[in-house]
Amino acid sequence: MVDRMYDVAIIGASVAGSKVAEIAAKKGYKVLLVEEHKKIGFPSKCTGLVSYRIKELLPEIDEKIIQNEINRAEFIFKDKRFEIKSKNPMYVLDRSKLDKFLFERAIAFGAEAKLGEKFLRVEKFTSSYRIHTTSGNYDAKILVGADGAFSQVAKIFNLFEEKEFFVGVQATVDGKFEKDKVELWFGDFAKDFFGWVVPINEKYAKVGLATKENVYNNFKKFLRKRVRKFVHPDTSGIIKFGLIKSSVADRVLLVGDAAMQVKPFSGGGIIYSLIASQLAALAILKALARNDFSKEFFEENYEKEWKRKLAWPMRKGLLMRKLFYGLGELSMSFWFSVLPYFKFLIENLDVDFY
Repeated sequence: MVDRMYDVAIIGASVAGSKVAEIAAKKGYKVLLVEEHKKIGFPSKCTGLVSYRIKELLPEIDEKIIQNEINRAEFIFKDKRFEIKSKNPMYVLDRSKLDKFLFERAIAFGAEAKLGEKFLRVEKFTSSYRIHTTSGNYDAKILVGADGAFSQVAKIFNLFEEKEFFVGVQATVDGKFEKDKVELWFGDFAKDFFGWVVPINEKYAKVGLATKENVYNNFKKFLRKRVRKFVHPDTSGIIKFGLIKSSVADRVLLVGDAAMQVKPFSGGGIIYSLIASQLAALAILKALARNDFSKEFFEENYEKEWKRKLAWPMRKGLLMRKLFYGLGELSMSFWFSVLPYFKFLIENLDVDFY
């Protein structure tokens, strides 16, 4: 038995899913958000370090979500260090509060939510999909997969791509920190990615790393090196990137981590998710208005649009990774010897689009 018919059903109520839900619901469409966790924003998924564009993409953002403003970055590799100043401010966000803020906006505009329900499978009908969860069945004209790096929606519709991925872990640690400066640690503890120290204020910072192997042991070593103690992680997540071949099917769109809309060098996904979710929502509104839910329609109105904005910077990020990490510590040592002489170039790089 079907509980209700929806125009759009969105699997995953994090940044991308909630933003799509908000825009569609605001236009009066029936929107369903399905989230497997009972509490929005938990478990926490990332550090929440974003560029100044957060205020352009979310002009309505609650200032209480912004924990700190960052203007400097120190890059560290063994005994080599150099520091740069940011041309534009970076912001540290409370990621759990951000998720909750976006979710509550979606609900306020009329979206319906099912929390604590895990998406299981779909049935295809002539004019809809039937979505089966652990607690109910729902019909929807359009299905949006915003369900993370290992998206079940992507797997069901053969859109999922096997790519290398990194596991990130992080703890909130007390200590002494420079309030306006992040630290990025390369080599040793995270040979294929990096460790980070992102201050919330002078006394507390988000300290973590991402890597492919021995994540927990490397995290413990990094904490003891940097803050001289171990703190159990309070945040963890999967970082998976690469330019997906296709993010759409008939009546289906992927957005956010499910579509690998992630910056390859830094692993940041919030800005790309917000850009792509707005484009996804616009394509959904057009599809509902024209009653055209074909793969070809979504390729033209969503996939081409988000790739027009994000594909080139993603390719540049992948190339940067290859050049920086290609020969392991040998290439990292080379770049740390060269880059300090080109700080002015780095300081003028666009952190989102390179």
